Amino acid sequence: MRKWIVASVLLVAFAGPATAQSVAVYSDSLQNGFQNFSFGAPAPDFANAAPTQAGAASIAFTGNNFNAIGMANVGTDYNTATHPIVRFFVHGGAGGGQQLRIYIQTTDPGGNSTPLANAELDSYISGGAIVAGQWREVLVNLTQPPLSVNGSYDRIDLQSDVAGSQPVMYVDTVSLEPPAGPGGNAIFANGFENAVVAPSVPLLLIEPNVAVGGMQTERYTWRDALNQPRVAALARNDGQVGPQGQRGGELWEYRYEVPGGTRIVRQTGSFAGGFGYIVSHRNEGTSGIGADDSPLGHGFSGQFSSIFAGRHHAILRFTQRYPRYSRTGANPPNTQYQVPVTVEWVIANGRSNPLWSMTWDLTGALPNAVPVDALEDDTRAPYGEMLFDGAATAGAHSLIAGVGWGDRYKFASTTSPVTLGSDWTWNVANTVPYVKLWTTAVDATMGTVQTQTIVQQDAGGYFGTNRWNTTSAGGLACTVFGNNYRMPCDFNWPYQSINYSLGGGGATNNTRLAWGANFGWLGQQNYFTHGSAFWGGPLANTTANGWPRKSYSTFIVLDRHSLDPVAAQVSEVETVQTTTASTLIGSVRTSGPAGVNRPDNLTYAPAGWNHVRAAWAFDAAGNQLDANLSVAAGMLKRPLLIVSNWTGPLPASVRYNGQLLVQDADYLPSLRGDSNELWITLLRDLQGASNRVQVSVVAQAP
Repeated sequence: MRKWIVASVLLVAFAGPATAQSVAVYSDSLQNGFQNFSFGAPAPDFANAAPTQAGAASIAFTGNNFNAIGMANVGTDYNTATHPIVRFFVHGGAGGGQQLRIYIQTTDPGGNSTPLANAELDSYISGGAIVAGQWREVLVNLTQPPLSVNGSYDRIDLQSDVAGSQPVMYVDTVSLEPPAGPGGNAIFANGFENAVVAPSVPLLLIEPNVAVGGMQTERYTWRDALNQPRVAALARNDGQVGPQGQRGGELWEYRYEVPGGTRIVRQTGSFAGGFGYIVSHRNEGTSGIGADDSPLGHGFSGQFSSIFAGRHHAILRFTQRYPRYSRTGANPPNTQYQVPVTVEWVIANGRSNPLWSMTWDLTGALPNAVPVDALEDDTRAPYGEMLFDGAATAGAHSLIAGVGWGDRYKFASTTSPVTLGSDWTWNVANTVPYVKLWTTAVDATMGTVQTQTIVQQDAGGYFGTNRWNTTSAGGLACTVFGNNYRMPCDFNWPYQSINYSLGGGGATNNTRLAWGANFGWLGQQNYFTHGSAFWGGPLANTTANGWPRKSYSTFIVLDRHSLDPVAAQVSEVETVQTTTASTLIGSVRTSGPAGVNRPDNLTYAPAGWNHVRAAWAFDAAGNQLDANLSVAAGMLKRPLLIVSNWTGPLPASVRYNGQLLVQDADYLPSLRGDSNELWITLLRDLQGASNRVQVSVVAQAP
């Protein structure tokens, strides 16, 4: 018999020899003897054709004056010991925000029902509310407060909780679940077992093939560091054509909570709209090729795949081929190669910022592998434009108040709105590459932060670093080629953003955000890194390798500017560099794949820091880990742990500094079965030398 401790000190579950199975209540129609006990008008439609969460029909319900969907199985009792969870999905239609209350009842043979308990539904919904245009999972644990039902029940009502009318909404895929969660005793490869209580942090919601703004998307809803819902819609790239000709493979819409409601970040409505696609520039531009040397990567179709869909963590992969052209001096010269590129997005419950990772593989190009030194290109990805202040249209977006970046020094404009005549500072030492824009008319920002230091992974490029460690008080920064202005020359910003939208000396509301690196970053055996004397910089000439594969990972940050979330993310990556991982049981992983979708390995720096996944990497021993993260300076906020060599179910015991933690409240686990990995977001902020984490499949006393 298997035994495990699941949640609080009051709740222990035992797997017996006869494990209960899921009971379908509604799936296209009422199932397993359940009957329609709805009341009030208008009556719900149990054969609604669209939308559906699964199958051919759903329940359409227009709330009005406390009417209700009622489903009862008279004469058949279900017990909370075997079926403590009611699971279903809700869709807000075009309106969203509907208020419902769930009632649990028992019914006598004559059809007379006795209420046992009721509660507002929102607290059980993934994301915390019914929202327009999307399905959200609902997990109701009957045994937990405020319902606290223990014993038999046979009727479930979903009652409109307002006296007036509400917009039409939809309910689908209703079931009663055993303590083992959806599917009863089935083993789910990515860890949907042992979920006994409705989680304090709702499970990650993944909705495939959802129409958003004219594109079919994979939509992810998760909880951020403040346990508030966030939503990312990632456009599929397998052949569709978007409103402005985009082919997908990018962030298409993003949502997060601000005071007063939900901020919706949309693509701009231009061909550049969307974010996270590939762009690379050729050193020689179009010379000798007669074609665009730097097309927007979302103009090319490819493939997508969900390579990990866990309880709290997910990875979506986009692949495509992107055209690159050899140098005029290469052999053969000015030749096109179709280079494979992989982009992956990681969504992690409990963490605010999605992770974007990219790999170029010159060995897999068509018609043949790209020879060494044939290319001399840079990188500008992740690239794109989003209306990050929540504006509905590009014209309504507020002016960009400021721009900032970090290479070897932190740059920030100090005059608002930013123009080519703005004052600036570039004199604070920096180690972690980043770039950001912000607005102040609306409190908003968008930025990109690398998971490694600039020494570990070169970033930023071009000329202009002669103004490092100075400010605009030192004089005009651009006085070449007939220019005469205070900001650095628009063609020399180390990371592309709005620099080419500031012509004429005025401000802009363009939101382009990109990346940057020196020419040769892609294709050269050795190229001179950012700030080297070769580029007119103050550093000695230093080279890095640009062939045959190139990879890096970045956090994508969208939030309120007043919170300075980009600086906070930079600080966390800085803290990583001061942290030492060790183990008493298991081991610290010291190397791993050099990038996404790569066969070669790279040594981690520091040991245990998987920069590809922005996670701390360990190997379990016998499905146990006893590890410590010693933080010399700063704070590790809600770290992600990836425990490899994990072949068991979800852990029965997780402790932090001796304290037994509660699953889905103190830590958020997912099993990645095909890789023998256990992923855990630890909902703790780590400081100081002692941050002991113990993970085991064996249940332990509190």
